[in-house]
Amino acid sequence: MDGNGLIASPILEETFYALSRKQYSYKVSLTNEGLHLTKNSDDGTEKTNLIHIRDIIGCKCMRNSGKSGHCACRPVKGGTGKTTRDTTTEMDECQVRVPYVEAGDCSAYLCVYAFVLKNVGAKNEKRDKMTVTLRFRNFNSYDENSRVATKWKLAIKSLLRTRCEDGTIVAPSDDHYLGNHLLVIVNPKSGVGKSREIFQRKIVPILNMADVDYDLHITCMQNDARNLMRTSNIYKWGRGVVVLGGDGLMFEVINGLMERSDWQRAFEYLTLAVIPGGSGNGMAKSISFETKEPYNPDPILASALNIVGGNRCPMDLVRVETLTQVVYSFLSIGWGFIADIDIESERLRMIGSPRFTIWSIARLIGLRSYPARLSYSKIDNLETETRMNNYTRGTSGDFQEVTDDEPVSIEFGMDPLQEDFEIQRERIESFSSIISKRTAFMSVNEAPSFSSIPDVIEGSEVWVRGPMSKLPPLSDPVPSDWVVVEDEFVMIHASYLSHISEDVILAPKSKLNDGVIWLLVIKNGISRTTFLQFLLGLSSGNHLAVPNVEMIPVRAFRLEPLSQGSHLVVDGELLKHSPVQAEIMPGITNVYARQKFS
Repeated sequence: MDGNGLIASPILEETFYALSRKQYSYKVSLTNEGLHLTKNSDDGTEKTNLIHIRDIIGCKCMRNSGKSGHCACRPVKGGTGKTTRDTTTEMDECQVRVPYVEAGDCSAYLCVYAFVLKNVGAKNEKRDKMTVTLRFRNFNSYDENSRVATKWKLAIKSLLRTRCEDGTIVAPSDDHYLGNHLLVIVNPKSGVGKSREIFQRKIVPILNMADVDYDLHITCMQNDARNLMRTSNIYKWGRGVVVLGGDGLMFEVINGLMERSDWQRAFEYLTLAVIPGGSGNGMAKSISFETKEPYNPDPILASALNIVGGNRCPMDLVRVETLTQVVYSFLSIGWGFIADIDIESERLRMIGSPRFTIWSIARLIGLRSYPARLSYSKIDNLETETRMNNYTRGTSGDFQEVTDDEPVSIEFGMDPLQEDFEIQRERIESFSSIISKRTAFMSVNEAPSFSSIPDVIEGSEVWVRGPMSKLPPLSDPVPSDWVVVEDEFVMIHASYLSHISEDVILAPKSKLNDGVIWLLVIKNGISRTTFLQFLLGLSSGNHLAVPNVEMIPVRAFRLEPLSQGSHLVVDGELLKHSPVQAEIMPGITNVYARQKFS
């Protein structure tokens, strides 16, 4: 059925026969909705299964290997080269298979790969793999049968490129489907050190099913991914950049792109994706949470399906400025309790995510507070703010590139149309003397054009670029319409994704592209019992109902610690102790998600 309640017209249609204990025929129809399999039994009854186009990730043409016995198929081209064997003897209701073929078979086969939702709405909701194998043998030559199978393959792939969530079909856009070559960056030491194994065992098969070409880069030192993004020809990876590791690896990728002179074009061109392999994995969980995709049964699968699904979704970034540097954040800024846990529990990294729980107990016993001055620009009408941000993202020329020679011109606290109000500020966006070393690449397809990144001249400066700031310098007062609070705080945590880790939903209302920084504030005076309730509620979002816990939606904020000893953490990375200010940059990057957002 289409959006008007009408039966979708078939693009292709054919009847297939299944050889099993009982003789069945299947009428298989390909429509804009997906693959319809109508089972006709001897008693005249019919049963139709729909494999929705949004659940299909790819298809391949196959040919019988020529062995006798069970059907053995090999990829015609573009596959792994391994022989696959089907030992099915019973006909599954959602599959069309041939359990036995004769020697010298001239049939052509089309394998369609899908991951369909099971147990919808239940706690054990998950996606299961389904393979539909269609055997084409209308002709006496393989070449003729192969042409028919290829016709089906091309029709399915055309639908995959033009699908959208409501089932309607739109014309392909060269801007949003820029190629099929992917870069995968793997941190072999992230989490419990199993990233390479995860990639080979779980990710490679899905990429092969989706027919996605990829290059693989194994990081060998800190800031390796950052250097790679800054110095490489990223435009050969039209399918995007995937990081397999913790949130810190995505932090490197984003900030490496911001150090390019063509940063704006780079963010418009590339689509980013993450496969959870670290201890936190907040971004991966947030994407699944927002799209209502099952995550916990298999986080790796959920994230891999985001990539092969090919849906581009805008995501906010936050510009973070201290006295000595500027970085761009995608997850959160932490100061106080959670930041202390993030940094101090590093000594327990080898045990994985349980390190956070263990250290939380230790810090709860010795609960600390820190004096600070907190200033922020509060959002009073979230609906209006989100609508304005969506309009801004759709307007060309929204962000202006900062050059190395020009001072930054900023505006704050007034109408942006008042062009005579400008404040000149000196650049501080300097990350001095970052030295790149040659790194080793492993290209799965052995692409001859893929080479190591060039060395950066020692002593040269790398500039952080990006959108212009609309905030006053840290040395100047905040705008007069900001709220200013000076007090003792147990913690202040700014989040722009719903989850800061797989099991901590800090900002339940947060969206990938809502243009909001969600500022969680807990002042001194909260009892250990109440704070324990707060901690226990973080896994469900009930922490916001605990007394003395504030969640404030803001456009920007400034935090000025008034004592030493606290940690400032951005996306899990420790920054030098300093006053800090942050502002939202709506929809500046794009990520892969399983479904389109409204």
